[in-house]
Amino acid sequence: MISCPRCRLTVDETDAYCRHCGRALRPRMGFWYDHGGVLLLTLIVGPFSLITVWLSHKLSPAAKWMWTFCIGLFSAYFVYAMYQSILMIQEAFSYALPAGL
Repeated sequence: MISCPRCRLTVDETDAYCRHCGRALRPRMGFWYDHGGVLLLTLIVGPFSLITVWLSHKLSPAAKWMWTFCIGLFSAYFVYAMYQSILMIQEAFSYALPAGL
């Protein structure tokens, strides 16, 4: 038995997270599987952060579905905004360049 670094209660050696406070006991399983890590990954890699959401042991099933919905909305808005910006750029070029080119 080992003790949790945060709450100092004993946990099993095979546990990845503390059963009492939820802190990651293995150094590589902490931040990316938490709410802040999912948010940061969504801003960086977009919908690919769903992999982290569904592999997380820290998030409840309801939180996983909420993150999936929010990431889907964010991705759809981003695609729509990119499409609108491309249309605006094409319109600007049509005014700036002569029609014969």
